[in-house]
Amino acid sequence: MLRWFFSLLLALGPLVAHAQDWATPEVCGGTPGPVDDSVFEPIGRATLEDAAARIENRRGKFWRIEHLNGAVSHLWGTWHSSDPLILDLPEDVTRTIDTSRLVAVEVDFVHKTRQAYRDAQDDPNRFRAPSDPFAFDGTGDGTIAGLSPKLSDWVRVRAIEMGWTEDAEMILSTAGLAEMLLADPCEDFTAGILPIQDDYIQLRGRLAGARILGLEEPGEFLADLTNDKTGTAEAIIAVYAAYQMPVSTNTPRSAAFQLYREGRLGLLAAWDAAYLTDVLGNLGPKALEHTDAYLLAFRNVRFVNRLERQLSQGGVFVAVGAGHLPGPDGLVALLRDDGYTVTRIVLPGEAE
Repeated sequence: MLRWFFSLLLALGPLVAHAQDWATPEVCGGTPGPVDDSVFEPIGRATLEDAAARIENRRGKFWRIEHLNGAVSHLWGTWHSSDPLILDLPEDVTRTIDTSRLVAVEVDFVHKTRQAYRDAQDDPNRFRAPSDPFAFDGTGDGTIAGLSPKLSDWVRVRAIEMGWTEDAEMILSTAGLAEMLLADPCEDFTAGILPIQDDYIQLRGRLAGARILGLEEPGEFLADLTNDKTGTAEAIIAVYAAYQMPVSTNTPRSAAFQLYREGRLGLLAAWDAAYLTDVLGNLGPKALEHTDAYLLAFRNVRFVNRLERQLSQGGVFVAVGAGHLPGPDGLVALLRDDGYTVTRIVLPGEAE
């Protein structure tokens, strides 16, 4: 689950919109071309580049993993989008997928049984128990989980667009509300028709005869947040509420796609942090830290543990959100700490 899959929509002029009328195919579509640095204002690209420079393994989406026994696998950072710019995978990557023994993805949502399908629809962790005290609007000011009225309205608008009522917070648990907000409004147009990049990779692997490994079970996200008592779900709600801000142009999204294609993951992370501070104020850095501690750091450890046996055999293509790769808690660093040799494969068009 990559936060950046729709977060970098820094508005060049926010709109007041009915429902999510701002999320049109025109606004959501990426346009190829150089990055327009005006999207980094007011903080500026130079400041963000300085912040990115302090992030280890900040560049590169494609990495070679070599086990101590010589077995070779590969790591790829995805973007959870079905945009043509994102589905246009480099030839080196598609060739590696097609020849891999096993493709590992964050979650394999293919249901293995009829009961598994039913369980996914009716997961009790998604809903508030009838006996739960109503806590979201306890202050009486109409806000959700401590959000401002404006952000609370953005969340409710998203809930309505996804088929919930405007009082979705009375039906969904905090974990369920967080799960709902993970869905990119720009993917509404193609959902169930065109695959996001992760699903395309899984499909390609299946067609080539590879086994599929889900690094998490489908219900683990909801279970983790339901059992967590430290406010992780609330932090995720705050972060993803900020990503619902209406925008009027596809320039920021196009810039984000281009930075991803160039492998500038550190710059994307720095830009994301600046955006959240701008929208959430003092809550931004704290909510982001808490969110990343779970969505990235905690889950990365789980990913590595579940990959260990397979990596010893080699032939694994690991496809997880690109945000999981850089930083001290990123997969590149964790794998190196475990004794693997992890080497970047520089792709055409990427920054050195």
